Amino acid sequence: MFGYIIAGQLPNTNFERVAETQFLSNLTVTSTSLHIVVFVTEPFPEGYGGAIYFNWPNPEPTWQYLGFISNSKPSAIFKASQLKAGSSTSELGQMFGVSAGGSQPQLGISALPLPEIEQLTAAKDTSAVTVSSNVQFVQTMIESLYNYLSSFAVTQQQMNPSSDHWIKVTAVNQWYERFKTRLTNDPNFWKK
Repeated sequence: MFGYIIAGQLPNTNFERVAETQFLSNLTVTSTSLHIVVFVTEPFPEGYGGAIYFNWPNPEPTWQYLGFISNSKPSAIFKASQLKAGSSTSELGQMFGVSAGGSQPQLGISALPLPEIEQLTAAKDTSAVTVSSNVQFVQTMIESLYNYLSSFAVTQQQMNPSSDHWIKVTAVNQWYERFKTRLTNDPNFWKK
């Protein structure tokens, strides 16, 4: 029903059913930077989703809620490297039939009604990584650059030949439009 990918590793769909609606997988973590992609391999029953939890190795379980997946949101990326052992809330202690944290980090998924999932709050040191937030940041940045440079625009009659170099505002505008198009077509183009 579920799968996950840890950055730099092959996809894994090995989840053990530990209760009727709870699934558990031991993670092999080889890096201090921990990005986890969790995805659906089979649809949830109508009105249900999967609450995703993470447990660091510790003498006591330290389950921390990361976020969720559902039929309308079939995958999610989480940056869990900032999570600390021992920082879970007390009511999450004995989840997934685990009475001790074990020696490996663990990923747990609990199938719940969507209204119940919506009431959950993600651990404060985790973040869901979304392309839309990256796109929004870059768009805001280039709009700010364009507005800043446009504030210095002068007409040809106002130009002083002995001052700094000049850039046509139309050239900046063309760059801006091309950049927006590239960003729309491939939000990660700037990483290549």
